[in-house]
Amino acid sequence: MNKNNKIVKMNKSIKFNAATFVVAAILLYVIICIIRAAAKEPISIYRVSKSNVNNNITLNAIAVRDEQLIQTSNAGYVCYYIRDGEKIMKGSTVCTVDETGNLVNTVSDKEEFESLLTKEDYQDIRELISLYKLSYQDETFYEAYNFENNVNNKVLELTNEVMMQQITENNFANLSGVKSSYSGVVTYYIDGYENFDISKIKASDFDKSKYNKQTLKTGEIVSAGSNIVKIIPSETWNIVAPITDEQISAISDKESILFKINNSSYKVYMPYTIINGSDGKYINISLDKYMYNYIAERFLTVEIIMDEDEGLKVPNTALVGKDVYKIPLNYLTGGSNQSADNRFNVQRRDENGNLVNTLVEATIFKYDDEYCYVDPSYFQDSDVLIPKNTMSMSSLELVSYTEGNLYQVPLEYLNAGITEGEKAKISVQRKKEDGSGWINKDVEAMVYHIIGDYAYIDSSAFSSTDILVEGNATSSIAVSVLDIKKLDGVYLANRGTAEFTYVTIIKTVDEFALIKNGEEINVYDNIILDSSKVVENQVIY
Repeated sequence: MNKNNKIVKMNKSIKFNAATFVVAAILLYVIICIIRAAAKEPISIYRVSKSNVNNNITLNAIAVRDEQLIQTSNAGYVCYYIRDGEKIMKGSTVCTVDETGNLVNTVSDKEEFESLLTKEDYQDIRELISLYKLSYQDETFYEAYNFENNVNNKVLELTNEVMMQQITENNFANLSGVKSSYSGVVTYYIDGYENFDISKIKASDFDKSKYNKQTLKTGEIVSAGSNIVKIIPSETWNIVAPITDEQISAISDKESILFKINNSSYKVYMPYTIINGSDGKYINISLDKYMYNYIAERFLTVEIIMDEDEGLKVPNTALVGKDVYKIPLNYLTGGSNQSADNRFNVQRRDENGNLVNTLVEATIFKYDDEYCYVDPSYFQDSDVLIPKNTMSMSSLELVSYTEGNLYQVPLEYLNAGITEGEKAKISVQRKKEDGSGWINKDVEAMVYHIIGDYAYIDSSAFSSTDILVEGNATSSIAVSVLDIKKLDGVYLANRGTAEFTYVTIIKTVDEFALIKNGEEINVYDNIILDSSKVVENQVIY
């Protein structure tokens, strides 16, 4: 018996393991994230810190003094007896002119001159050098010039003593003395500024490259009529410096200024005047002290001490500009910078082209006395802003009548044409049920009484959180014609996104800006170091 075995092949359905799909999806997501992270340019974060900026004004000045030159009537070798910076009386002998050179030759003979100096003389010079070495600091290198003058004066003092000794011991012929015509301070240099007229000051007077200072020394040959010494008879002197209009504006509220000369440790407080020169403006400070400190100097550095600016330090690369709408405050439903007062009543066309009132809650970056500065992204060009005053229902007075407790509402908050004893549509702003914002709503309520400037309306139609909107506003403005202002700001990165936050720049110094503290940015906030690397609201991490 033959058996026909029929073999039927069944299609086996492929069973998919759900766990496999989940693992594959997660693996794919991780791979994509790794690739995106590797391809993404790293964004550097900067932590804001406090800083002070010195607003001091530094000027390059010249010293103007009453400087009288004394000439010699004879030719010969000049020999000085008075130290530089020493005071003398009128009629005192300042120097002698040796027509033969015998006295000068005696002093210039090194061996003979050294034999005339005592151990005490050498000790005085050593002490002068030792004191300077002990007090030397790199920060006060400018004191080296004073040290040089002190050494020169000491040597001149010793030289003068030797000369006087030689004159006393030897009878030198043809030796004539030069007496001072003034009482004052002696100095031994000539630079052409002796008869300086401040009223004729010009920019070239401050050109150090053309400055020529001639030092007067013992032993030099002078001709008859030569200037051989300078006497400064008055302690009153002037400091004059070029100054810009901006710098003048910075000190315009001050009658006197506080300043330092040549980075000295002491500060001087004196009045000043402004000179209108032929090629610019100059500040003129008149002093009656410290003249001796700078008798050997013509060019000075004056630092006017100003108040320091304190704020937050941010790199210039972090700054970014943003165009915002400049909107008058009366278009805010609340009127000024208060919490939740960022709402605007707007007329906007809906999907059907109908004009409807819409309540827009926008980001406001800044307020001033008249305007608020608003993010434009919340508006459409076709929007029309409607200025409306508001009043909280909870602030209205409830008055008891036979009809019940009625709200006493000023008539200006109600639409025109309301009638006593009839229902009226009253505009309010009402919180959404989900609490996410506000909507405009017209509420029908019975107007029971109209007495004087008030209407008494049914309170049961309203919620205590409703905000009553003035119904007689007439002035409106199209968003398309609003003024646009550029605000300075940075991208705040505290919450992982690049949030534009406005800042007030106080001053820019080199690669950093000093911004006002206590506004939207605080110390230790994180901001984007280079604002050009991101866009607003970009996810940072």
